[in-house]
Amino acid sequence: MTTLRSEEVAMSHHDDNPEKMARMRDWLEIAAREVDVDPSVLTDVEQPLLDMVSVISHGPSRPGAPLTAFLVGIATAQGGDTLQLVKKLMQAAEQRGQTRD
Repeated sequence: MTTLRSEEVAMSHHDDNPEKMARMRDWLEIAAREVDVDPSVLTDVEQPLLDMVSVISHGPSRPGAPLTAFLVGIATAQGGDTLQLVKKLMQAAEQRGQTRD
């Protein structure tokens, strides 16, 4: 069994298929407008959030990954720094001991 760092897990599961990414961005623009949020808020946090979700879903908890992203959103709305929150949660996931056979 090998222990992987969160950055390695994120990169090993990263799917940067341009077509899928374009569909994701199209959807997120629609979703943001539906909930009256400026879609540009995702510009700087898109990749870190995707990496975090990947790390969580392939580490501590697959079903917990999207809910962790929701928690980041709540904490950001309460004045937290999104990128710092993501970093903190990725470190927490790493401390939980992400392992793969």
